[in-house]
Amino acid sequence: MRRYFIILSFLCSILLNQDRSTIFNTGSPPVLSEGYPININNSVANKLMIPANYVLEAMAFYVTATSETSNNIIVSIREDNNGVPGELVTELAQWDYNVTYPATNGYNLIVTTDLCIYLDSGNSYWWTIQAGNLQTDVIWAYSSAIGYQYASFHNGEWAPALGYAGAGGVWAEQILESP
Repeated sequence: MRRYFIILSFLCSILLNQDRSTIFNTGSPPVLSEGYPININNSVANKLMIPANYVLEAMAFYVTATSETSNNIIVSIREDNNGVPGELVTELAQWDYNVTYPATNGYNLIVTTDLCIYLDSGNSYWWTIQAGNLQTDVIWAYSSAIGYQYASFHNGEWAPALGYAGAGGVWAEQILESP
């Protein structure tokens, strides 16, 4: 009887906990030195498909600087604009981030739990990294798998494609509404 009570308690705790989810994850990159160049002429964005209503919690990405110059990047969450990155989801959905040199593992983290950035069910969003200044020269490492929707910015416009994503993950907490 005691065993059943323990199992029942465990199952109830799983059912009643909050749903914090990984909404995008490529895993660790196989090689940090191979990836998308991010500089004044090149930007990259990963497409996020949102299955439920969420509040953004954190983003981790594998970006390394190629030199000791000022390597500021701008990380943002943008709305979908006909298959390419559009406007910011909210004015709070953009972060100026400094990439250090040398980076031992390339792992960078931005925590967003205090900002209440809502991602609506059924919508697509773009997780974008672009240069923060003229000197920026970094590499967003490729994902280990192929088949992701991404977009690259060259010659003043976004071009959507399928292939390797920029390596990293995005986490959010699902919004559950009572009937």
